[in-house]
Amino acid sequence: MSEEQPYIREEETIIRYVYNPNYGDTRRCVCGHAYGRHFDSYDNMYACGCKYCACFEFKEDENAD
Repeated sequence: MSEEQPYIREEETIIRYVYNPNYGDTRRCVCGHAYGRHFDSYDNMYACGCKYCACFEFKEDENAD
């Protein structure tokens, strides 16, 4: 009998950026815009990136306020 299995198993990892309501909407990104502006409030806070510039991933500005 053959040692071959009926299926080839492939695993996939998906990373989703999800809004954290406890983080603080007024915290500033290095792009200069607030944390809350990096999410779509009309679409379940989908991580759409900054609405005012091309910044997608929020990176806190340690020197802000």
